[in-house]
Amino acid sequence: MKNVLEIRNLFCSYGARRVIDGISFAVEKGEFLGIIGPNGVGKTTLFRAISGLLKSVDGKILFREKNVSEISPRDFASEVAVIPQNLEVPFDFTVEEFVLMGRFSRIGRFESLKKRDYAVLDEVLCLTDTSSLRGRKISELSGGEKQRVIIAQGFAQEPSLLLLDEPTSALDIGHKVRILDLVKRLKKKQALTVVAVFHDLNLAAGYCDRLILLRQGKVFASGAPEEVLTYQNIEEVYKTLVVVKENPISGNPCVFLVSEEERISHEKKRID
Repeated sequence: MKNVLEIRNLFCSYGARRVIDGISFAVEKGEFLGIIGPNGVGKTTLFRAISGLLKSVDGKILFREKNVSEISPRDFASEVAVIPQNLEVPFDFTVEEFVLMGRFSRIGRFESLKKRDYAVLDEVLCLTDTSSLRGRKISELSGGEKQRVIIAQGFAQEPSLLLLDEPTSALDIGHKVRILDLVKRLKKKQALTVVAVFHDLNLAAGYCDRLILLRQGKVFASGAPEEVLTYQNIEEVYKTLVVVKENPISGNPCVFLVSEEERISHEKKRID
């Protein structure tokens, strides 16, 4: 079995408003797929549908060739870690308690946590640079600290598929790089499959094997970052002027925004 995840002719609506309009794609084992596009094109709706949070869908979402709707929440959680953009924690758990919840799908209903579970806890706290927070309450954390703890809980599940919705939105640039470097290392080391929603096109270009660019609920472009992130595609979908250059170190495409003032100045110089 090559495909871990497959989306077949997916439609999602909120009332009479259609948000996802007949999307199909597959994700191979060990692939890092990025979903990009401007606000309102259906990125988060697609994420919620794939993760099983959105039930009113038409079409098929298959995980390991089985319809997601037919997989029990416990079995799904033992294989798939879902890390949303915003997660409300209803009770004031400590960081340690919260991260250990990621192990619950790995233990029996009446079993207690074992040495292995605490070893995983120590490992993921270290990996996400949150060891110093383990005794703190979730309510005491900054936005960036909370986001790293949520990611730590996802890693604690030891998933085969990682679903990320804007995983670094609340993080500073240093932690953005460290978290995505970690995801990429795990992808290589454990053949982890990753599907992530990105707003930052340069982060998507730097870490993803393949990108899907959405427009109005449909796939506008799909392929390697250099195939999708052309200035023509970006200007067509985002309705803004950009310059796309090759990153001199990685060779990946790098997107530069062009302000209105810069555009007018450039056009004036060209005319002169």
